[in-house]
Amino acid sequence: MAKIRQRTKHLIYAGMVGAAVMGLIFAGYAVRHANQVRETRSSIELKYEAEIAKLQEEAVHKTITGWAPVREIPAGHLIRSEDLKSIDLPADSIPSDWVKSRDLITGKIAKIKLRPQTLLTDTMLFEDEPTPDDLRWREMSFVQLPGALEPYDSVDIRIQFPTGQDYILLSKKRIERFVSGTVTVTLNEAEILSLSSAVVDAYLHKASIYALSYVEPQLQSKSIPTYPANEAVLLLIKKDPNIVNRAEQALNASARAGLEQDLLVISPQNAAEFSGAQAAAASKLPRSDSEDSFEWESTK
Repeated sequence: MAKIRQRTKHLIYAGMVGAAVMGLIFAGYAVRHANQVRETRSSIELKYEAEIAKLQEEAVHKTITGWAPVREIPAGHLIRSEDLKSIDLPADSIPSDWVKSRDLITGKIAKIKLRPQTLLTDTMLFEDEPTPDDLRWREMSFVQLPGALEPYDSVDIRIQFPTGQDYILLSKKRIERFVSGTVTVTLNEAEILSLSSAVVDAYLHKASIYALSYVEPQLQSKSIPTYPANEAVLLLIKKDPNIVNRAEQALNASARAGLEQDLLVISPQNAAEFSGAQAAAASKLPRSDSEDSFEWESTK
C-alpha cells in the first residue's frame, strides 16, 4: 500500500510538472506570437505613414502653370498677349475653372478689375462680340456726361423732352476715349441714323441728350433702346444734311451754357479758397533742379 501511494504521488508530481512545462511553453508561444503581431502592426503602420508622407510631399510639390496679368487691367478692358505672364501655383490650391492656355485669354474682355499675379479663370473673362462691317467711331461733345465718368465705363445715351418723355437712345456704349468733355464710342449704321434723328429732335424740340453710367457693366444686362426715330426728321436730314451739324453745334452751345451757369454758382470766396488750396498743394511738391536754378537766376 505504501508503494502504491508513493507511486501515485510520483505520478501526480509528474503530471503537475508536465502541466507546468506545457503552461510555460504555451505562455512563451503566446508572448512570442504577441510580439510578432506587435512588430507586424508597427511595420504596417510605419509603411502607411511613409506612404502618406510621400503623397503629402508630392501634393505639396505638384504645381500647375496658369496665366496672370503683368499689370492692373480695368474692367471692360481688352486683354492682349503682352498683358499676360505664366505663374506656377500648387495644384491643390487653385479653382477648377483656371484657364490653361494664353490663347484662350488673349482677345477677351476683363469682366472685373484684374490685379497683377491673379490667376485668371473663366468667370473673370468674357468674349466680345464680333466687329460688324458697319461699325464706326463717333465723337460726341453734345452729350451731358456724368461727373465721375472715366474711359472704358459703359453708359446708356438717353434723350429727354420738355414734356418729361425720356427714351433710351443708345444702349450700353463703352467710352473708348474721353477728352475735354468729348467722348468716343462705336456705332453701327442704324445707331448712327437714330442718333442723327435724336440730335435734330433735341434741336427742334429743346430736348436734352445725356448719359447714365452702369454700376456693374460686366454683370448688368444691356438695356433695350426705346427711342422711336422720327420719320419726318429723317426726311428733313435727307433734304438738308447740314441740319445735323447745326443741331450738334446748338447742343454743344447749350451744354457749354449749362457749364457756365454751374460756374456762376461758385462764389468768389469759394474760388479763392480753391485757388489757395491748389497753391498750397503745389508748394508741397518736390521741385526739380531746373526749377531751383531758375528761381536762383531770377533772384540774382
